[in-house]
Amino acid sequence: MTDVDGHEYIDYLMAFGAFLLGYADREVDAAARGELEQGSLLSMNRPQHVLCAEALVERFAGADMAVLLKTGSEATTAALRIARRATGRRRVARAGYHGWHDWSLPLDPAVPAGLDAQVLEFDSNAPETLDALFAACPGEIAAVILAPEMVSPPTRSAFRAIQDRTHRHGALFVLDEVKTAFRTAPGSVQARLGLQPDITTVSKGLSNGWPIAAVLGRRDVMRSAAGMHLSATYHGDTAAMAAALATLRIVEERHVADHVWALGQRLIDGLNAITHELEIPAVSHGEPFPPMPFLWFRHPHPQKNEALRTAFFDAMLERGVLLHPRHMWFISHAHQGTDIDTTLEHAHSAMRIAREQIRAA
Repeated sequence: MTDVDGHEYIDYLMAFGAFLLGYADREVDAAARGELEQGSLLSMNRPQHVLCAEALVERFAGADMAVLLKTGSEATTAALRIARRATGRRRVARAGYHGWHDWSLPLDPAVPAGLDAQVLEFDSNAPETLDALFAACPGEIAAVILAPEMVSPPTRSAFRAIQDRTHRHGALFVLDEVKTAFRTAPGSVQARLGLQPDITTVSKGLSNGWPIAAVLGRRDVMRSAAGMHLSATYHGDTAAMAAALATLRIVEERHVADHVWALGQRLIDGLNAITHELEIPAVSHGEPFPPMPFLWFRHPHPQKNEALRTAFFDAMLERGVLLHPRHMWFISHAHQGTDIDTTLEHAHSAMRIAREQIRAA
């Protein structure tokens, strides 16, 4: 990435995960342009609508049907609306960030009052907190929606504990794979851990920067949405669908999930080696897996911890490495081993600067 002053950066944000292959992939963008030349938004359905839905369903063992939307926030909102229709219940339980819509931020003073009584939060690493919600609202919770990065460590047993509790109380289990799908080997968190959620949401890495999202689910669940108002003017845009079809093909042909996993692990291991060598209270790990790495500073003194973090990230930016200090990072197929090596070289010097600032404080 190059800024307005001509400074170049190794980008580990990738438009917050939208670019799995790398910016401006020629094959993906050519597929989208082909649709634009024909008219990508028409009054009736095109074959791409079916082809895209079929391609997604084929990749998720527990899915039979799909509905296509535009953004991850739309997908999670639609998933919960479908779950409410399927169960006849109104409340939901959530763990993690699921978008910018009101229901996902129920305590924000800018959203309508009372949503916190309908959207209940639980601790995904303490399943008993979910039990407490079901006990407090018997027969009222339609779905439990979970972002995979909220489970630590991300083991099959930990996810199954949440899913089993959900089913035991007659609710639907929604796995929000907006961030994790297609970049987690062998293709998704659920594929890796052998899970079959009732509903899945996907977006971000699906189309390499073209706006599209989807809700996938079991036939009996998805059929309950027949006649439900989920449509929007631009949901039928076939340019993004063509981009998604091309991206899905390329992800398999280029073994993208394996590539980003290996590089993410290389970055994590390198950062942990540096912090260990320099005795910096910090740890790097995947959020939840290596393709989405992050670095957490753990100084016991809050002000020193903030100063340490600020000094490190500022120093990395000055050295041409773009890392978000509060949001997970994303490895793309465009990243190479040399990028990781350069990043770690700069991280070593940035950590030394951060350490000296803390010592001088």
